[in-house]
Parts: sequence; structure tokens; C-alpha cells
Amino acid sequence: MSQLKPLSSHLDSIPSTPGKFKMDKSPYIHRLRYHFSLAKLSFWCFLFLSLILIFFYRAAPPSPNPNSASQSSSSSDPSRRSLQTPTWGGPNWEKRVRSSARIRSRNGICVLVTGAAGFVGTHVSAALKRRGDGVLGMDNFNNYYDPTLKRARQALLERTGVFVVEGDINDSVLLKKLFDVVAFSHVMHLAAQAGVRYAMENPTSYVHSNIAGLVSVLEVCKSANPQPAIVWASSSSVYGLNSKVPFSEKDRTDQPASLYAATKKAGEEIAHTYNHIYGLSITGLRFFTVYGPWGRPDMAYFFFTRDILKGKSIPIFEAPNHGTVARDFTYIDDIVKGCLASLDTAERVLEVVGRRRDLRNCGFSIWGTLHRCL
Repeated sequence: MSQLKPLSSHLDSIPSTPGKFKMDKSPYIHRLRYHFSLAKLSFWCFLFLSLILIFFYRAAPPSPNPNSASQSSSSSDPSRRSLQTPTWGGPNWEKRVRSSARIRSRNGICVLVTGAAGFVGTHVSAALKRRGDGVLGMDNFNNYYDPTLKRARQALLERTGVFVVEGDINDSVLLKKLFDVVAFSHVMHLAAQAGVRYAMENPTSYVHSNIAGLVSVLEVCKSANPQPAIVWASSSSVYGLNSKVPFSEKDRTDQPASLYAATKKAGEEIAHTYNHIYGLSITGLRFFTVYGPWGRPDMAYFFFTRDILKGKSIPIFEAPNHGTVARDFTYIDDIVKGCLASLDTAERVLEVVGRRRDLRNCGFSIWGTLHRCL
């Protein structure tokens, strides 16, 4: 055992690598290595964080208008990031907005159409433009159904001179900017989450669009100068479990049969509240299943047609006690006529309200039957 000690001491003095000498192991050397590792780790962490900051700085969308404090702050608005609103603003963008909204007829009106790339929105926007009104569209091009159909409608509107701004109605910064650029006399609010069955898969989308979105539009309109008249799309679904036929606008609507219907009923109550408090001229239209060219592909008549072309039978459902089932369909041209007539009549409601200067309980209506203050 005593002979191993010199051997061990001799081995410690041998270089671990040829040409190099092994240094003495001491606590001082270990401390140097520790501090060197910590400094190295700190350096790489600092470099990594710097790269992340540079990446986010370069990826951040530019402010639509660098000379505007309100717009420069919009780029950091979390609501805009969550809505994924594309970049907007700038001289060219404002020029397109003004050109699209320019009135070209003697007695024309200036209308902001939300949901302009939708089925009804496309037809209404095109009809307004044909008669010389100023029209600006707005749509978020969501994927509830194939967005390529909405893009095709957008291209159709572009050919008629209607510019469709891509954005979400919950983006209050964008809405305010549009009202800063154009003094809209009317708003045709058609943007909404449609469909009854889809609410079982994505209920929050209905609250986001049909309730929060409506409030967002009304909030901007109440503060606008001039204050625009509003026509918006409710739904025949609000009649819910009401078994009385034919339906009447005086029927009870407190028994909705779907979440979609409930959000539309909530919208009617919200609209009434904004009319009562702020004097907004609001007309609600209860559509009954609209059909026609450029229609929504999730509608029953598309399914029926496909089954007929394939030689398949069409299932027919029975009501309780072997009763028959019926449904009203409204052709798109009739809906367009009603929308335009409601916009024209809403303007006269504003004149009456202005003369009386009594903003409470004036100008609110359902189905276009206007309740004037006389």
C-alpha cells in the first residue's frame, strides 16, 4: 500500500494531454470556473432576449397614421391584436374610403354597411351604390363558411365602386377612424354571426358579434357628429316558441329557442336602451330566411338542390301530433327594398326628432314600422 502513494503522486504530475501540464486543483480554481460560467450564461441570456425584442419590434404593425397620437396608440391596443385587424390607415387608404363614401346623387345618403361582404350586405351595398348613395363597406371575412365566397362578393362590390374595409366591428379604434374620415348619415348594420346550429359549437362567437359587436357600433354612433340613423338586422328567430301564426311584431318574443335567437332578442333590448338614453334613431328588421343569388351555402335550399341533382330524396320532418311544418322564405330583392326604404324613412325620423328635441322614445322601431313622436 505504501508503494502506491508515490505512484499516485507521480501520475498526478503527468500532463493529461501531450504538450499540456495539468494545473493544481484548488478551491480558487473552481471559483474562477464558476464565475466564468455564470458570466457566459448571462451573456447568452442577454443576447437571446435582445433578439426576441428586435423580432417583436420589427414584426409590430406600423401605426396607420404616424402623425396622429390616437392612431399611433392603436397599434399597441390589445383589442386590435386579438382581433387580428389588418393594417389600415394612411393617405391612400383614406382616399379610397372617401371616394367610396362620396354621394353622387342629389338627394343621396352616406351609409356605412357592416357585414358588406355577406349575402344581404353585398346586395344592399350594390343597390345603394347604383342609386348614387355614398357607400363604405366593412367586413371581417371570418370563416363561418368558405371565405372565398365573401372575397368574390368583395370583388363584385369593388367593380361597382364600393370599398370594403377589412376589420372587426369590435375594433372601436377602427370604427372611430372611419367616422373621423367620413361623416356618415346612416349605418346599415348587418354584421352578425349567423346560423342556429353553429351556436352549439361556438357559442362565444354569437355573443362577440351579435351583442358586443352591436354595442360597439352603437357606442361609436352615439358620439358621432352628426349622429347617424341606424338600421340593423334582427331576426324572425326572436319569435322563438311562439305558436301563434302569422307572426306579428306585437307578439311576445321572450321565449327564444336558440342561442342565436337569444342574442338577437338581446340586441333589440340593447337598441331600445340606446334609443331611450341617447336618442339614436334605430330601426330593427326581422328577416325571414333570405334566399337568392350569392346566398349563404349553409342554407336549406342549397342542400335541397344538391340532393335533387344527385337523385336523392329530401327528408321532411313532422311537427308534434303529425302536424305539418312550414317556413317563410324571402327573396333577396324584397329584403333589399325593405332595407333601403328603412334607411330613407329613418332620415325622416331624425328630422321629426330634431324638431321636437325630445329624444326619448322616438325613432325606435321593429320591422320598419316607425314609431314617430308627433
